[in-house]
Amino acid sequence: MSMSFSLLKLHPRMLMATLGVISAAVVLSFSIGTSKSAAEIEWLDVVGEGGIVLLTVVWQFFLLISRPPGRVTTLLTIGLCCFMFSTLLDALDEFIHYPQHALLPLFESVPAPFGMILMTWGLYLWHQELLTLNAQLRRREGDIREHAHVDLVTRLYRADYMREQIAQHLSQPAGQFCVAVVDIDHFDAFNRRYGHPEGDRLLREMAELILMNVRMKDLVCRYAGDRFILMMPDLSLKKASQQVQQIANAVRHLAFKTANQAVFHTLTTAVVEAKQQENCEAMLSRLNQLLEQQKDVSQESPRATLCYAGR
Repeated sequence: MSMSFSLLKLHPRMLMATLGVISAAVVLSFSIGTSKSAAEIEWLDVVGEGGIVLLTVVWQFFLLISRPPGRVTTLLTIGLCCFMFSTLLDALDEFIHYPQHALLPLFESVPAPFGMILMTWGLYLWHQELLTLNAQLRRREGDIREHAHVDLVTRLYRADYMREQIAQHLSQPAGQFCVAVVDIDHFDAFNRRYGHPEGDRLLREMAELILMNVRMKDLVCRYAGDRFILMMPDLSLKKASQQVQQIANAVRHLAFKTANQAVFHTLTTAVVEAKQQENCEAMLSRLNQLLEQQKDVSQESPRATLCYAGR
C-alpha cells in the first residue's frame, strides 16, 4: 500500500511549529538541568515515555499527509504539538537533573491538557465535516441512481431506457406504436473540423429541435454517438413517417452557428412499426437494418457532405 505525500508540502507552518516545539523542549531541558549518569537512568521509563513521544510525532505526520490546510488541521496540529511538548519534557526528565527551584514541572504539566482540549475541539469539527461529506455523498449517489438513464450531453434518456420502454409496450396486447431512428449525416467530419465541444453543442441543439417537433407522449432518447431514437405511441407507420420527415426538414433548415459560419446538416432516418410476437431486440434489429439501407441509398445520391454559409 503506497502513501501520498503531496499534501505535506502544503503545511510549511505546521512543520515549522512541530520542529520548533521539539527544539524548544530540548533547549529548555538542557539549559535548566544537568545530565544524569547512565547508572541513574531508568531505561524502562525511557522506553515508555519515549514511545509516547514517537507515536505523537507519527500521528502528526499522518495528520499532515492526510488533510489539506484549514481550521481542523490547525487545531489538531497545535493540540498535538502541545501534547508532544509535555511528553517530550517528561521523557527528557529521565536524562536530566533539574534544580528544585526550576519551573519545569509547570511547563511539563500545563501544555498537555490544553493540547487535549484543542484536539477534542478539532476532532468535533472533523466529525462535523465527515457528516457533511457523507450527506453530500448520499445525495450524489441518489442523483446517480435517479439519473442513471440520462445522457450527460443531451440530457435525454439513454438507449437502455428506450429498450425498457419498447419491451414494456411490446408486452401490452394490441399496443400500436412506431419506433424511429435519426442519424446525423457526416457528424464525424463535423467533429474533426470543429472539435468535440462543438459536436456536443450540435447534439444538444439537435435534441432540442427534435423535442420541439414531437408530441408530448412521444419519447426521445440518445441512441448512439450521432443517432437519436424515438418511440411514438398510437401512431400508424404512415403518420410516424410523416412526423420523422418533419424533423428531418427542420434539421435541414437549422443554421448551426460555429466558427463564423452557419453549418447546415441533414438526417438519415428509418421508421418501423411494432409487430405482434416480436421482442425488443428483433424490432431494433429491423430498425437498424432499414437505417443502413437508407444510408447506402443516401451515399449513392449526389448529396453534399456538409453545407456551409458565411455569417
